[in-house]
Amino acid sequence: MFPANLLVLMVLLLPQVVSAREGASDPSTPPQLSLAQTIQNLLLTRLGLRNRPEPRPGTPIPQYLLDVYRFHSQDFHLIQDPGFRFPTRHTQGANTLRSFHPLETPRHLLPSSQGETDSFHIVFNVSSIPRDERVTSAELRLSRREQSVPSGTQRVNLYQLPDPRSPADTETRLLASRLLADDHDSHSWESFSLGADLFDTPNGQTHHVAFVLEVTHLNSSRPPEQRRERLRVRRSVGQDQPSWAQERPLLVTYSHDGRGQPLAQKRVEPRRTRGPWERRVKRNGRLHKLKKMARARCRRHPLYVDFKDVGWNKWIVAPSGYHAFFCMGECRFPLADHMNSSSHAMVQTLVNSVNSNVPRACCVPTTLSPIAMLYLDQHDRVVLKNYQDMVVEGCGCR
Repeated sequence: MFPANLLVLMVLLLPQVVSAREGASDPSTPPQLSLAQTIQNLLLTRLGLRNRPEPRPGTPIPQYLLDVYRFHSQDFHLIQDPGFRFPTRHTQGANTLRSFHPLETPRHLLPSSQGETDSFHIVFNVSSIPRDERVTSAELRLSRREQSVPSGTQRVNLYQLPDPRSPADTETRLLASRLLADDHDSHSWESFSLGADLFDTPNGQTHHVAFVLEVTHLNSSRPPEQRRERLRVRRSVGQDQPSWAQERPLLVTYSHDGRGQPLAQKRVEPRRTRGPWERRVKRNGRLHKLKKMARARCRRHPLYVDFKDVGWNKWIVAPSGYHAFFCMGECRFPLADHMNSSSHAMVQTLVNSVNSNVPRACCVPTTLSPIAMLYLDQHDRVVLKNYQDMVVEGCGCR
């Protein structure tokens, strides 16, 4: 048998499951297995995935996205970067964050030096961004090198290279320019905000974005082989792969798929109103009766969905599970105001009280809230997304 929490999710999605299974043509597939697979496929579609990701073991998770998730989940004590700042401006209109690491630099684009200026090419493959997602902004994040010896002021210029796929795009464009001094913070990151126009292409999908980082050493008389750039663009000699995986350049895109709330909006817990059966009542036989009626009434019940139970823990980084809740109970006449009943449900319940052929109103979710999920997609890229209607906040008769 498949897990009970998956069965509850099946009930929530039952109309779509039934329609999806109509016309199924494989009689050899066990009905239970086929139904379970249909439910999981439907849930994956809701999450914007074609199939269940199978990430490689040990795929590194950028600390920045972990910290964004923990901040959004209000687990502030778990944030590891002491200089972390939540990207409020970027997330105002975005419900999805995607992370990208640079491709291996071709030989003809290896770092070069000309006078006091060093140049570094950084290329990202962003073809995994779905066509139906609108990129609203992005940021290029470069880790700062710890400076044990003063190396003087450096000017950093960031350029966008023309897209080779677009014949009309032939200009190298300056995106940002700033000075980095010796007293600049170490053990942290330098962030370059990028506009959405970097991802606008004639065919509607961007495959690669390429940058050139120019570092000019001001007031420095050191030869090129002794100069050290403050921003980490290349792996140090002798540095192990796990530590470099957390320090290499990181491109973060902020986008919206047209469904749901942006990540910047926090879920507000609704104030729970006490029903008439929960108010102070004299200790007599009426109290027991009211409690029994309250338990049978339409209300919210606990349901914890553990992603390990449905085999999703290998690709969902966080959370490991969540409290989904579900609605169950009777919608008997008369319907009280606190049961969030619609006018139609009240009329239907009234008619049911005199005509049993008319069914009662149903106990269903009336208020739902989103949760943020951090996961690995089919390309082993880390995604943080705000998913709508995942938690039942209130129930009512409809």
